[in-house]
Amino acid sequence: MSIKFERFKTGLAILDEVLPNGIPRNNMIMILGEGGTGKSVFMLQLMYYRLLAGEPCIFMCLDDTPLSILQSAEGFNWNLLDYTSKGLLRFIDCYSFRMSPDKASIPEYTIYVENPRELYLLVDILNGLMDRLGMRGRGAVFIDSLTELMSLSESAVALEVVKIIRAECAKERGVTVFGTFHFGVKPYDDLEQILEYVVDGIIDLRYDPQYMQQGFLVKQFRVRKMKGAPHHTGWVSFNVDSTGIFKVSPKT
Repeated sequence: MSIKFERFKTGLAILDEVLPNGIPRNNMIMILGEGGTGKSVFMLQLMYYRLLAGEPCIFMCLDDTPLSILQSAEGFNWNLLDYTSKGLLRFIDCYSFRMSPDKASIPEYTIYVENPRELYLLVDILNGLMDRLGMRGRGAVFIDSLTELMSLSESAVALEVVKIIRAECAKERGVTVFGTFHFGVKPYDDLEQILEYVVDGIIDLRYDPQYMQQGFLVKQFRVRKMKGAPHHTGWVSFNVDSTGIFKVSPKT
């Protein structure tokens, strides 16, 4: 059965403004930036809008626990538990193995991975979960973060796994994949450049350098790369409040 890989609007107004025709569903997209520039909020808000659209989502936790993700979303009044109960949201927990959690207390919406360093097994878990959620031509996978994924195994293995996820999730199933990457981590500079080549889209985040010289931190993003979709490439200033991300004037 063939799948028509349509484009979709993200629901995030400032991002849709620079991607007027939407994002192809069969893209893997990297959200790249240094700490504090808004990568996690971007991921959460993108996922929330997919859930609002009635599409299933998988969040692969590598930098924090599923509970922390739920709490962060609650800070924006996004009740993700509603979507776990509807069967639309599932977590793959690749973080909590460091804490030896009580397996009896793991909620049903979370798959706990005892040894996420077995990256090929992680791909099998992801594929199995997508099958159960009926993710084909709809939905999205969120990986936070690709940097941490790179740290779990040898570079060549980790890169191959990223390529497999892109091939099996995005290209074969038409399930969009979003992943954060922490800019400026020296041991992974070379891997960052390879990932930039591998992925279909890149969203850069930074602090406005001119305002930084004046002692102010103004967040900005740009769409540097997006295969199959026309896009504006200029920097857009934004802020984050209790409702999420919104566009601001550079003079604000």
